[in-house]
Amino acid sequence: MSTRGHWVTGRHLWMRWPWNVVLAVLVLALVGGTLTWTLWPEDTSCADGVRHVGADRSCVGVTDGSFHFSDNLAAVSDLIHTQNAAVDQDNRSFVSIVYLMSLVPGPKDTNTPDSVRHEIQGAYAALYEKNNTLGGGDVPRIRLLLANCGSTDEQRDATLEEIRSRVGPQHIVAVAGLGTSTDATARMIGKVTGNTDSGGLQLGAVGSVLSADTLAGIPGLVRAAPTNTDEAAAAASFLKQPPYSALKVMVIQDARPDDQYSRTLGKAFLAAFPEERLVGQVEQYDSSQEGVATAFATRMANLCAVKPDVIYFAGRGVNLPSFLAPLKNRPCSARKLIVLSGDDASQAAQAAGFDEIKETLRSGTVRLLYTGLAHPEAWERRPDAYSAAVRDDVAVLGKHGYYHATFPLEGLDDGQAMMGYDAVSAAVKGARTVGRSPGANGRVTGSQMIQIWQSLHGVDAVMGASGYISFANDGSPTDKAVPVIEIGADGKVHTLAVSSRTGTPFIPPKD
Repeated sequence: MSTRGHWVTGRHLWMRWPWNVVLAVLVLALVGGTLTWTLWPEDTSCADGVRHVGADRSCVGVTDGSFHFSDNLAAVSDLIHTQNAAVDQDNRSFVSIVYLMSLVPGPKDTNTPDSVRHEIQGAYAALYEKNNTLGGGDVPRIRLLLANCGSTDEQRDATLEEIRSRVGPQHIVAVAGLGTSTDATARMIGKVTGNTDSGGLQLGAVGSVLSADTLAGIPGLVRAAPTNTDEAAAAASFLKQPPYSALKVMVIQDARPDDQYSRTLGKAFLAAFPEERLVGQVEQYDSSQEGVATAFATRMANLCAVKPDVIYFAGRGVNLPSFLAPLKNRPCSARKLIVLSGDDASQAAQAAGFDEIKETLRSGTVRLLYTGLAHPEAWERRPDAYSAAVRDDVAVLGKHGYYHATFPLEGLDDGQAMMGYDAVSAAVKGARTVGRSPGANGRVTGSQMIQIWQSLHGVDAVMGASGYISFANDGSPTDKAVPVIEIGADGKVHTLAVSSRTGTPFIPPKD
């Protein structure tokens, strides 16, 4: 009798077909794998409050400084951890401020590792000052938490949820820093300041370097940086003064759709500058696409044809090397040219290709200027626009102060440390203003922080390293000081002038 196609009787089941052995192995492997996953799920933890999220498995979340998001931030993280530990051992009331941004920038980010490190060092300097001097009071005490939000919405949301879990236990009342002016940042801020009833964190927010006009009026957000309209108006005012008052200007605009900084900077300059002094069409490029350097190189002939004296570069500092490099070989290379940009040009000194910028500047026919957020030489150029308590040589950021003693190999030239200092200083002033109000007994909430922002203006303006910060109702600083800065052929930067939207920086009235 044929047995083909039938089970063979009289044998053990596992011997009836060779395939049974294979099947058994596969079943055991599947079951074993399932059991392993069930009993030992994938470990996503990087540290307490920090975990791997996303396809790139970046470590995102919140730390008191005990975890290092990168070697770049190791030293300053340790210092923050030491300060936080001292507050933990104190019996006085305290609040926590979260410094939130992408702390480990990649090659396509608008920040550089150096600028991030400087910003966190400035935030730490403010933390140290507010906990160890009596100039702004001493209660509540301040803890500073570092939060890396990564670069994707998934990572940002995971970080915000970690912050949410700590709001009560760690008395979190505000979030500072917040990164750069992009659409993703705007969405994140909305979740930080939004009411808890609608899923938000309902915390006060202080932007350090946010300058896009599109961010004005977000409830609960205030900013230490001047708006792009202010920067552009200050640039236009500078170009209306001798010896620049007769110069012709061409605008180069980054059209990257998600970059609010570049988009609003170019628009604001065109609105502020006399149309009769503009030449050529607005030359656009898109930094989100490949071939940026090629796009710039192909514009040189048209640039020479319309003969501008000034190029207003409405783009990111990381793209400046790609633009300045071909300028030294342009057909009209003997013609003098000024490249003037916004505050993000401070990133150029830390961007790949900075040597090419210096090579072009050494030609002697090209100068690079930008309207900055902060620079220490501005204190000397226009001392009345800056508090003596901040610009004094022995102040925390002064020549002989704590910052330089603690970070002797670092400087303030890119302005990032000064802006990090100002963001934390504003948050601390808000918290202590609330904390010493009648009946508060040092108790502060995020909702109260959102409320108090509207009081920090005029005589109660924040004494920032970047100038007096007097918040308007839309959260933007009024007539904020704007230094006009030049990057020299040796890579060093110097303040040429200090202006503002109106030409005169805000100075608090005498109380």
